[in-house]
Amino acid sequence: MKGKWKQILERYGQTVTLCRGEERTQCRAFLQPVRQTGTDAWQHLPTPLGEVRRDRWIYLGDPEVSLEGEAWLLWQGRRFDIRVAHHVCVGEQWSHWWALLEPGEEA
Repeated sequence: MKGKWKQILERYGQTVTLCRGEERTQCRAFLQPVRQTGTDAWQHLPTPLGEVRRDRWIYLGDPEVSLEGEAWLLWQGRRFDIRVAHHVCVGEQWSHWWALLEPGEEA
């Protein structure tokens, strides 16, 4: 399954950069915004100090590029903070990483 997943990522995935401190690792992944049916009004939350972004993104990536520990992603010049990340298994084998991201400070 890993081989097939890597082929899919190579062909259809986006190039992202995993960052840990000064270390940078380029990899391929699917990165898509989470869509809520009906309205996108929930993406921004008004507060007394201005609007706060609440949008979330889904990451599906290479099982060999670990998202554990203090890390964030860069994609198209934008930073994404990793809120939660898990390995997804198919049978007994790790298939890919699944993560929920949110936009971070400007990269």
